[in-house]
Amino acid sequence: MDNSIRELVTLQIGHYANFVGTHWWNLQESSFVYDSPSLTDINHDYLFKEGLTLQRQETYTPRLLAIDFRGNLHSLSVSGSLYNPIRPEPSTSEALWDGQIELIKQLPEEKNEFLRDLEKEDAFHQMPTDEDKDICIEDVNPYSSVSNNTVPSSHKIYDLSNSVKVWSDYLKQHLHPNSIYLLDDNHIAAVNATEEGSWGFSCGFAFWQREEVEEDITDRIRMLSESCGSLQGFQILCDIHDGMGGITNGILMHLEDEYGSKDSITFATTPPHLAPQIPQSRVLMQASIVQSYTLLSKTSNVFLPLSLRQSCLDLQAAPVSFPHILAQIDKPYMSSSVLASFLDTVTLPYRVRNETMPLSHVIEMVTLPGCQVVGGSLALPLGLTCNQYLMEWIDSNNYPPSVSLTPDVDIRLDPLSEIQIIRGISPSRLVRPGTKLVSGKQYHTAAELYQSFLEENYIPPRRRVIIGARDLLKTGSPFPSIFKETITEDGLVDSSKRAVTQVNGVPCLAGMHQGKGIGNILHKLQTVAEKLDVSKVPRLVDEGMDRETWADTVEELRKIHGNYSSKTETESSDDEI
Repeated sequence: MDNSIRELVTLQIGHYANFVGTHWWNLQESSFVYDSPSLTDINHDYLFKEGLTLQRQETYTPRLLAIDFRGNLHSLSVSGSLYNPIRPEPSTSEALWDGQIELIKQLPEEKNEFLRDLEKEDAFHQMPTDEDKDICIEDVNPYSSVSNNTVPSSHKIYDLSNSVKVWSDYLKQHLHPNSIYLLDDNHIAAVNATEEGSWGFSCGFAFWQREEVEEDITDRIRMLSESCGSLQGFQILCDIHDGMGGITNGILMHLEDEYGSKDSITFATTPPHLAPQIPQSRVLMQASIVQSYTLLSKTSNVFLPLSLRQSCLDLQAAPVSFPHILAQIDKPYMSSSVLASFLDTVTLPYRVRNETMPLSHVIEMVTLPGCQVVGGSLALPLGLTCNQYLMEWIDSNNYPPSVSLTPDVDIRLDPLSEIQIIRGISPSRLVRPGTKLVSGKQYHTAAELYQSFLEENYIPPRRRVIIGARDLLKTGSPFPSIFKETITEDGLVDSSKRAVTQVNGVPCLAGMHQGKGIGNILHKLQTVAEKLDVSKVPRLVDEGMDRETWADTVEELRKIHGNYSSKTETESSDDEI
């Protein structure tokens, strides 16, 4: 490992957050380059760590702690399969006594085709080798077929849209045995209700305060942190529509106390497919979102809410629309892939090989004192046609077609600062040969060309950074088929092309934004919170919420909103001067 690497630990908290995180790790695994590392701009050592199995096999696993409820893994063992030796089936002949024996076997969860193929590949690569032979397992090309009759899972097309029930149903990346922590829902009465999202923020925070829960989670965070040579901070990916927001609050408070010198960035997810019909459940979910925005933004250096729904509190709101995507938002396997695409791109500034931007600099760019809430945007795919060069594509758009992934936020409204990342455009596709440029102009990267376009055509925010990477977003299996038929295998638009077998990779654009639009959503949250009488919501009362506690939450939200109002007005005045 490069001694200059400053590692990050990733925490995934909640069922939908783990859906997003699973796609994210799959995307990263798909972008590994084994033969020529110079062909990639991404350094995976920031988020992955090396290790050895009991059989002395080298491993490369995420620095990850994933938190979910027991029962949400299906066929995946809580300790994974990477470090577990293969054990023979139990037999009655192994019994130590001569009496009658009844062997009871629990039927395993049925695996889908993708997991079965992965299992075959793992079995092949774990076969014992004969060192006396000329060819050993290390010599096998990881992209070749594992047998004469088998196609590698990365080259095969799967339709998992109806078979995926939980996030482990499409997890490609092996995890360390300590990477998964399962909560026991028997301790939370509200979880046993029939409707998802039926336990709230306060219940989650109370659950975190159980001694055994807090101790188990903090011990695992400590082990992950101590395995780093130079830890720079934490990435938190969490659900905020239910009690997982409360558990996240407890974890962030712990990080603030024990790792105060380390930075944190929180990506807060709200699943677009949840629309509770029971009024009590709907209010409980809305209250959890209000509490999460208020408290998590205080304990995190950056708080970036993400959803494919246009509104954070209107649980019937329409989904956002992408011009080249046909995602089914009622299926978490589909919608979470879009958010994962954003994460894999927007985190590139502190994961690229050259000119790496530390997380502390990212935080400094997109926040102001008291203003930790940030908006996110995504253009997926970018939208270049097969015959276009980047300059022609830019000139043909009034503004790059980025979609806001932060509900109720217009990222273009009085921007103050931003980081944008453009990926997947090779230097040979920047400017068409023979094009006459303004004297002295030369573009070597997509980032240079895109930044020049923004500076020449739009009033820039006070602070802007554009980052570029050559790597496409790799969307091969088990990434779902979310793109329209006009998208080619390499992510370009071709209106004459139909029925593409599989989109293997796409260029895209993602950004983090600070501006007046963030204040607007905080105002909306504040207005709804001020009107809520918690004493009339039995679910909230049962979780320990009272008028005084809620009033404190509202007052804190009012202060945060006030910070945005004063900061945006000050920044605007400075611009005029």
